[in-house]
Amino acid sequence: MGRFDENFPFGEARVSIVTGSRTTLQIEESILRMVAKPVPEEMFGSETLHRLVEEMWMCMIDAGGVGIAAPQVGIAWRLFIGAASNILPSTVFVNPEVEFHGAADVLGEEGCLSVPGWRSAKVLRHPKVTVRYRDMDGGAHEETFEGLAARVIQHENDHLNGKLFIDIDASPDVDDPLRRRALRAMAEMEARAKAVAEGERV
Repeated sequence: MGRFDENFPFGEARVSIVTGSRTTLQIEESILRMVAKPVPEEMFGSETLHRLVEEMWMCMIDAGGVGIAAPQVGIAWRLFIGAASNILPSTVFVNPEVEFHGAADVLGEEGCLSVPGWRSAKVLRHPKVTVRYRDMDGGAHEETFEGLAARVIQHENDHLNGKLFIDIDASPDVDDPLRRRALRAMAEMEARAKAVAEGERV
C-alpha cells in the first residue's frame, strides 16, 4: 500500500538481497489476481522465508509504502508486511486470518504500489480488524487494529485473495490517463487469464 505521510520510519533503501530488484509487480501481472496459498510449514524459520521477507521490506522501503504482500513480488504465498510511524509497528503477518469488526462503511484514501498513479479517497473499509497470524519462526499471535492500521491490513490481505483496492473504489469514473491505462491493463490481464482457462478446458 502507498504511504500515508512523509514520516516513513526507515532509512535509505537497499537493493533486494534476493533478486537485486527494488520493484513490485504491477496490475498486468496475473499473479495479482490469484488466491495465494499458505506458507508451507517447512518454510517457518528457513533462510528462504527470511530472505523473501527481506526482499519485501526492501521493495516497500524503496517505494515509500506502508505495506506490501508477497504476491506483489511474485510469490503467491499468504504473507504480507506492514509498518507506519505511529500507526502500525513493523510486523510480518504469515498465514493471517482476518476477522472484521463493524460494517465496511469507513471511507479513506488508498493507493497501491502495484497500481501506480491511482489514488482514491473513497475506499470503504471496516473500522477494526483482529488478525491471527504467525511470525517467520512459526510463533502464533493475535492482535486487534483500528483506524489506519486496520486499513493497511485490509488492503494487504486483499492482495492474498487476488483483489485490488480499485475493485472497491467508490469514487466516480474520472477520465484520467493513469486510470485509463490501469483499466486497460486490467482488461488485458483478465482476457489473458480467460484465454488460458478456456485452453485448459479444451
